[in-house]
Amino acid sequence: MMTDYRCRVSEDELAHDHAQVEITAEDEREAAREDIELLALDINEAIFQLLRNKDWQPDSDDIESAETLYNCLRWHLTPAQREAV
Repeated sequence: MMTDYRCRVSEDELAHDHAQVEITAEDEREAAREDIELLALDINEAIFQLLRNKDWQPDSDDIESAETLYNCLRWHLTPAQREAV
């Protein structure tokens, strides 16, 4: 004799569960914006900590990295926004 240990779930319960975990494109865009916002805050804090350290001397790699980040972000700005930066 085989015993069936599977859980029986109605179609309504399945539909309800599926609706609760469905991630929309809007959810993904919002999450990405939140991620960028948190990264920006962390980047800003790291830079200010480095600048407060009188012993820290940025080298050419540090400057190139900062310029690359700036240019990559600036690429997404409109021409009017670029003029303001």
